[in-house]
Amino acid sequence: METAKLVTILGPTASGKTAMGIKAAHEFGGEIICADSRTVYRGMNIGTAKPTPEEQSDVTHHLLDIANPDELISAAEFKKRAYGAIEDIRSRGNIPIMVGGSGMYIDSVLYDYSFRSDISAAEKSALEGLSLIELQSIAKEKYPEKFSEIDVKNRRRVEQLISKGPSKDSDREVNKVNSLVIGIRVEMPVLKQNIAVRTKRMLNKGFIQEVEKLRLEYGDCDILKTTTGYAEILDYLDQKIDLDKLEEAINSSTWRLVKKQLTWFKRNDAIHWVHNYKEASTMITAYLETYNNS
Repeated sequence: METAKLVTILGPTASGKTAMGIKAAHEFGGEIICADSRTVYRGMNIGTAKPTPEEQSDVTHHLLDIANPDELISAAEFKKRAYGAIEDIRSRGNIPIMVGGSGMYIDSVLYDYSFRSDISAAEKSALEGLSLIELQSIAKEKYPEKFSEIDVKNRRRVEQLISKGPSKDSDREVNKVNSLVIGIRVEMPVLKQNIAVRTKRMLNKGFIQEVEKLRLEYGDCDILKTTTGYAEILDYLDQKIDLDKLEEAINSSTWRLVKKQLTWFKRNDAIHWVHNYKEASTMITAYLETYNNS
């Protein structure tokens, strides 16, 4: 891909990425590319904190609702579509702003990851014949460092690591796509409070009913079973946990996700961490001025 200016805003769940991205889009004439491994799926709205219809009408968003939950949008597919969106946005003279918390999806764009083609039918059949515990053992032995960074309860993620190997990090110090990368830093106690407020708001907005509807339409597909919040509500619907324990379970699961996100981001020295939008705006202004004068 031809080097192109790009602003990236990332951070853990409940850090305020959506609001910051929309502010930046307004100030700098931007359009948003959503870098989230779950907002790409139709119908998964409340539990993913997907930008609302009002937010989407206010600022153009890309790569939302591009697949059904029983389909798979891989990081490789996301990368291809994101590059297309970047060129599309730039063709109109606007600034592409990639916003999200899915580290692999974001880095696939920033560092132009190369992905192996799909495994053969024989390899796939062999992996499908193994239990999750067996797959975890193989993945941990082959790639111990990467194993600690993925959702090891997600069978598909473990299979991908075994069959395709880890993403190449040898060129991480080189930002192959010219992008300013801004990370939102939130103190841990505040982040935990944000998560609690977020979960309560989602449940009040009809999160349980959303999961019931999706289950009726798509069954217990892998995406639902492995997504934070959705998995816990499926357990509630199956009477594995009580309603009074559901909120706590979602909060705990969300916090585990946040810690994985922060672990991923910690590896990236290109991230400029900020505490508020004023700091981000100053950085974006300087970046765009430097780019335009180069």
